[in-house]
Amino acid sequence: MRHINSFAEAVHRLRRERGMSLGDVAAKARYSPSYLSKLLHGHRALLPEVVRQIDTVLGAKGQLERLAEQQRFEGSAGGNKPMQLPADVPGFVGRADVLQAMDAALTSQANGGAHTIVIEGGFWVGKTALAVHWVTRILGRFPGGCLFADMRGLGPGAPRMPEEVLDGFLQALGAGQADLNGPLEVRAARFRSILAERPAVVVLDNIADYSQVRHLLPGGGSVVVATSREHQAGLLLRTGGVSIDLPALPINDALTLLASRAGGHRVAADPVAAEAVVRRCGRLPMAVLIVAEHLQQRPDSTLGKIADQLATDRHRLDLFTSPDPTVNIHGVIDLSYLALPPAAARLFRLLGISPACTVSADSAVVLADIEPDLAESLLTVLRQAHLVTPMPDGRYCIDYLLRAYAHQRALVEEHLRDVEEAQDRVLRWYTARALAANNSLIPNWRDPTINSLLADFGQAGPGFDEAMSWCQTEVATALQIAKNTRSHLAKDLLWVLPTAFLPYFAITRSWTDWLIAANDGLDAATAAESTPGIARSLQVLGWAERDLGRTSEAISHLTQALELYGELGDELPAAWTAHGLALALSDSQRHGDAIAHFQAADDRFRTLRHDIGGVVNRVALALAFHEAGDRERALDTAREALDLAQRHGSDGIQSLAHHSLGILLQRRGEHRTALTHFDSAAILRQRPWQRWNLADTLIARADSLLALGFRPRATAAYEQAADILESLRDSRAHEIRARAAVRGKPEWASKNAPAGPVQRLPSWTR
Repeated sequence: MRHINSFAEAVHRLRRERGMSLGDVAAKARYSPSYLSKLLHGHRALLPEVVRQIDTVLGAKGQLERLAEQQRFEGSAGGNKPMQLPADVPGFVGRADVLQAMDAALTSQANGGAHTIVIEGGFWVGKTALAVHWVTRILGRFPGGCLFADMRGLGPGAPRMPEEVLDGFLQALGAGQADLNGPLEVRAARFRSILAERPAVVVLDNIADYSQVRHLLPGGGSVVVATSREHQAGLLLRTGGVSIDLPALPINDALTLLASRAGGHRVAADPVAAEAVVRRCGRLPMAVLIVAEHLQQRPDSTLGKIADQLATDRHRLDLFTSPDPTVNIHGVIDLSYLALPPAAARLFRLLGISPACTVSADSAVVLADIEPDLAESLLTVLRQAHLVTPMPDGRYCIDYLLRAYAHQRALVEEHLRDVEEAQDRVLRWYTARALAANNSLIPNWRDPTINSLLADFGQAGPGFDEAMSWCQTEVATALQIAKNTRSHLAKDLLWVLPTAFLPYFAITRSWTDWLIAANDGLDAATAAESTPGIARSLQVLGWAERDLGRTSEAISHLTQALELYGELGDELPAAWTAHGLALALSDSQRHGDAIAHFQAADDRFRTLRHDIGGVVNRVALALAFHEAGDRERALDTAREALDLAQRHGSDGIQSLAHHSLGILLQRRGEHRTALTHFDSAAILRQRPWQRWNLADTLIARADSLLALGFRPRATAAYEQAADILESLRDSRAHEIRARAAVRGKPEWASKNAPAGPVQRLPSWTR
């Protein structure tokens, strides 16, 4: 038997009292008899406008409206809850840490109000997908179901009005017409009252600001999940909510997503191209999905072709251009860009044509030619709009696709002369900073011949620690600038900048970066037809090749550099070049030639009164004398180097002199005396960038301790050195641990045998 509800019973009673058939009621209400029958038997929803028309036809004076409202309320409370959540993303990938943070937010104290989670992030990063996926997981805990609304805060068309959304929510919850006719505050109160009895999840997607959603926030027991492309400080402050700043996918998750949609066989067939593609997609889920769709629709396309297309400035965004506004990158980013204040929009455009992908407040000042306070303020605006991403070191980076968009905007909206001048300012500033910092690491390294090129950016040299910190932070950016700048105004600086980091590379043993920088510098100097630039670049290249064991190439390049410096009459670079050439000759066992070049370098350093050069050169000369068999002269030269180093006062130079003198004494079998110098060197080598050198000293110290029979102390020193080498990913760590495990006196510990590893002197700064 069919169930007849209270609303239907009242309708049948009233029509019989009035002598009307069901067909009569349907005709007067202007609905079909079939529709009215389904309505009365519960197969159609009791829509407020339909109920109101039937109430009028039967003259019920609101009785039927009240019954329908009560029935809707009771039906919702009994389990007919609104389920407006869109379908979950099939094959959702990653975000485990973010989902865990959202779970934790749900279990935390909500301070009397609803739990509020605000997911913020840039375009296509997957904010809505994350919200839907998480709500799908937790929805069963909420008897009131889920209410969902796209607020269009930053999207095509006008933002949704809160009144419109609130009325939709109330209707979904079964509220009657009376609840829809009152003032906004009254309707919001009714909304909160209903959800107080049946807590629900309210998803407010793409919100504009707090004022847009304040009347849509439920009370305690419910959960609000809001998403936004802009920072929602007002909402977070008023609700005590949790902010989730959603980053791009990690590289492995982005590759998994690509494989799941485009086919694992494609990714496995060309993993290098696959990784290049997802990186050039900015690791944005939507961008990766667009690539996957492209591959599915075009079987002749490959990941390699797409990677090449995404690497081309001119066509980088073509793949993401579509008539569909939701997947058209220009329209999507336009929404954020066009909302920027003019000054912030200009800085964003300049970031697109900047030769670097990272920017600090200081470099933004130079790029945009603005005041420091304004630079800080504009970067904050761009960060809150998620158009730049903050980095742990205080700088900002710009996403790959955002940079391409900004680049296109700059080409259209900026004058070419302004673009060139902006790049020129950045190049000059970074060059001045690099030279000042590296001149602090090795005094007088800065070449005075280029000072005139940097007249507007004179830099006082920072202290050693500050200089090291700046180089560690900015070296990659500086090399990127030297490689990418297209400047006709200061093209000579394109070789100066990469070669300026030689002291830093030498101290940190960053040989691969050093070699790349040297070759970049040589290419730029050759293009500029600069003899000083070619000489400096050949010198730096020779140093790098010598450190990497490419001795014959090092000798060739350093010889060429020395000849050019001789023609230029530039004595200090010539002295260092002669020293480097002598080291390479020593590596080739050409001790006589090496000693001659060391002595020529020493004469130049003495004439120039360059103490650091004198110490470094004499340390190497002492070892060359020892290799040539002149042991006494070697010891005297090493002591002269130590005496000069102690007068100079630099910890790094003193530690080098102590270590080298200790090595010579160790070779002579004078282990106890050698230990005093190793101990002094170890004390002086405690700075973070001295770790390689400290490991060398600890190894040499352990060798002498072992030769003297102090096995436990030697083992401890070996282990300490191995720990340092492991932290530096140095392959020697395993060898040193093995040496620590060997028992007994090593073969080299006899008086006439060389004792332990001799510290290789690949650079003059150790």
